[in-house]
Amino acid sequence: MKIKVITDSSCDLPVEWFKENDVEIVNLKIYINGELKNISTNELIKEWKMGEKITTSQPAPNEFEKIYEDFLKDYDGILSVHLSSKLSGTFGSAAVAARKFPQKVEVIDSLTTTSALGAMVAKAVELSKTEDLKTCAEKLRKYAQNVKTIFGVQTVENLVKGGRAHLIAGKLVTLLNVKPVLKGEDGEIKLHKIVLGFQRVLREIVNYVESHEVVDRKVYIAHVNAKEGVEYLLSKFKDKYICTVAEVDPAIALNAGEGSVLVGFLV
Repeated sequence: MKIKVITDSSCDLPVEWFKENDVEIVNLKIYINGELKNISTNELIKEWKMGEKITTSQPAPNEFEKIYEDFLKDYDGILSVHLSSKLSGTFGSAAVAARKFPQKVEVIDSLTTTSALGAMVAKAVELSKTEDLKTCAEKLRKYAQNVKTIFGVQTVENLVKGGRAHLIAGKLVTLLNVKPVLKGEDGEIKLHKIVLGFQRVLREIVNYVESHEVVDRKVYIAHVNAKEGVEYLLSKFKDKYICTVAEVDPAIALNAGEGSVLVGFLV
């Protein structure tokens, strides 16, 4: 079968990777003071610091429907792999649209986002070259049950404003220079550990990755203006893993905040 892989813009992989692997991106929408904007991560952070009202929303079902219809003219099937249904309505929109193309479109709830969604999409591309559509979907759903995300943020302010981490904030608000190590679990963001200083966050990320059997030794790293943190991780991973590094998409950066580092992989 000739299978097209589609994802959304919360999937953090290098821009050139999507072109090289023929993967279509459906963009999440970003609104600043109610106006739809096409904006870079750095521009978004600047607007956020200025106190502008920034919101995001998922693509509508009719947007997915048109994309599916167009690609099915040239492809036998579509694998549509999206961020966790517990974090966004994107999967729901895609699933509604897919009903109009039975046996032709498989929509996958990755139960994750950012770099770990990158790991899922990369695996989808790999599977699409050798498997039929149904088999690809079955295998991806199994990977989704155990996909791993581990990440550190410099501040929880963005997560709290986005309604993602009220429990974490309660534990951190009175502590000095503590940093959260967060993880993706059951499709949601949860607290993994609290440590003193961001260098220890990075060490915890390394320890977490090394405590698992990583599929194909492939580790995916995304960051928001955190080159030093990425360099540290690469120095620890270089002899053990194949690493792919990307900048975080604006919609995810809005929640993660400047200086965040996010690592994803399959097990």
